[in-house]
Amino acid sequence: MPDDISFDDAIDRLCVLQDPARRTAYIAVRAARRPVTRPEVAEAAGISVRLAAFHLEKLLAEGYLEAGFVEAGRVGHPAKRYWPSDLELEVSLPPRRYDLAAQMFADVLTDRVDEVAEDMDTVAEGYGRRVGTRVRPLGGESRFVTALQVIGYEPDAADDDIVLRNCPFQRAAEDRPEVVCRMNRAFIEGLLAGTRTRSRSAKLEPAPDRCCVIVVRGAGRLPRRPS
Repeated sequence: MPDDISFDDAIDRLCVLQDPARRTAYIAVRAARRPVTRPEVAEAAGISVRLAAFHLEKLLAEGYLEAGFVEAGRVGHPAKRYWPSDLELEVSLPPRRYDLAAQMFADVLTDRVDEVAEDMDTVAEGYGRRVGTRVRPLGGESRFVTALQVIGYEPDAADDDIVLRNCPFQRAAEDRPEVVCRMNRAFIEGLLAGTRTRSRSAKLEPAPDRCCVIVVRGAGRLPRRPS
């Protein structure tokens, strides 16, 4: 879990999502990919506007969401809109700190990127390939998009590309992007190969508030099979 959130605090905050309607409202806000109003969340979650407002305000108070007022045009009052915050929660029993281990490994590799680059690519691609091979499509999505969702990338279509709204390796990437972003790209190339997605390739294109990798139309190099 992030350094500034204690174990007890993380448990308390996770309990906020125990209510099914509140959890559905939060998922609806995340899925919207833009600031949304109370009526929009109510419709997406299948609840009343009044109930949506109650749950949205609770999520706002607990740090899950941010909010602001946006002018509704020339007529009417500004509409309150909600969007996800950058809150991160992770709880394990007993407590584990895999993120700290990842950061230490990244520190060790930072000065040796050129030396171990090929091995890093091979290992990351191999893991991606294995995940992609095992995934089955869900909810009408392709196997590749399903694999991205399973890992936590939150894929979103942007013109002809697939933008990854979340980086599962964000904390390590913030400190050592030269190591983690390269590994990330190789892992996604492995997902492409494992799901037999030959019409797309992974491209490094860092930008704020999303993963450093985007998936573009066009065949790239196929990851080699691990020996």
